[in-house]
Amino acid sequence: MRRVPFPSLALRLPVLLILLVLPLPSLAGEDAWSARRAWEATRDGELILVDLRTPEEWRDTGVPEGAWPINLYDRNFGLYISKVIGNNPDRTIGLICATGGRSSYVLSALRRNGVTNVIDVREGVMGSAAGPGWKAAGLPMVPPEEALAAMPADFTAR
Repeated sequence: MRRVPFPSLALRLPVLLILLVLPLPSLAGEDAWSARRAWEATRDGELILVDLRTPEEWRDTGVPEGAWPINLYDRNFGLYISKVIGNNPDRTIGLICATGGRSSYVLSALRRNGVTNVIDVREGVMGSAAGPGWKAAGLPMVPPEEALAAMPADFTAR
């Protein structure tokens, strides 16, 4: 597996600042789900799963089936995640990354801003201390092009 370099502070700082000031709605929800639970809820239309990893990571491993790939380091990430949450106020939003670090950070930032309808898939795609991860659990992955094509342009689940 190819290692993906961590983006420089110059690329991360705007994303982090946006996350700290997002005015977003709040709903009730739990903090952490297993990859299997997230897959079942995504498959059943109960969860909107957002894959926060980079395009390079998506190309290397694929994207969890049903997930919306939204790169955390995209300069418009704050706008995109605001739309996902704002356009789907009655849905739970799941966050997944490679090993749970980035998703946990984003969840924390969103919670500080009053958003409670978001959960973290802490074991991530590749696994962590929280569990084996989406890929090792044998859960379905799709090519990033397929995931991007399936994602609604207006960030509203159907």
